[in-house]
Amino acid sequence: MGRVILCETTPATTSYIFPNTKIEVFSYEELCYYIYNNIALISEEHIGVPMFNWIERELHLSDLAESLRNLKEKDTTDLTDLLTAILTYKEYYTIPEIKEFILQIERMKGLSAPQYRKLQADGFLRYHKYLKAAAIYDEILDQYPDIGNDKLLAAIYHNRGIAYANNFELEDAMESYRKAYELAGDVGTMYEYLLLLATMKDREDVEVMAKYYHAESMVQPIYDAIKDAEEDVTGSPIYHRMERAMYHYEKNNLTDFNQRMDTVLEHLKEEFREQTV
Repeated sequence: MGRVILCETTPATTSYIFPNTKIEVFSYEELCYYIYNNIALISEEHIGVPMFNWIERELHLSDLAESLRNLKEKDTTDLTDLLTAILTYKEYYTIPEIKEFILQIERMKGLSAPQYRKLQADGFLRYHKYLKAAAIYDEILDQYPDIGNDKLLAAIYHNRGIAYANNFELEDAMESYRKAYELAGDVGTMYEYLLLLATMKDREDVEVMAKYYHAESMVQPIYDAIKDAEEDVTGSPIYHRMERAMYHYEKNNLTDFNQRMDTVLEHLKEEFREQTV
């Protein structure tokens, strides 16, 4: 879940997996934490029979499960009712925190469609689901070409750049960063733009572009950051696997080379699969 969560209830032996993010939770406290911090990623269809059964069978909270089943059957019940029932079952969150949670839901109801979809895309981005996030950012830009809000549009382009960069679609990422910068002038966005440029072009080209955008002071820190990143990569397990594979290739041990490369490729494919499920 990304942080230490003190669990007072009995953890499950089998996790509950949220369908759209594939995030697993093993306890009532983790369930609450996920709900509280991912409102935009949760729809009413996610709070249903599979979750109720898991709460009853795995967490042994049969009274909470039964209460949720009864709520779900009522025509007047909405998503806020179901989520609040889960969060208030025990005192994992304080009353002020619950009130703030409900206010967040009410604020979300007042968002425009592009604002709401951006929240969802940002949620997927937070969980490294780069393909899903990029698809939603693209959907927003396609369906709402006249948003009329430069700050929102710049944020969409900036985060789209993050998603595409992490999917190694660097040209698209750079174009997104450039558009975001021209809309909002954020220095962090320009840094990301020049950083990607530095991975693709000669330093002279980077310096020319930095001068054009009056960002000359960023050039040396960018190359320092690239050097640090290269040192980090050389210490990573996958880099050492590649090194060992290339050693066998140079020795003409092609069987060993192929086996080691298969391991590397399987690792990379698994990372890609995690984005697409």
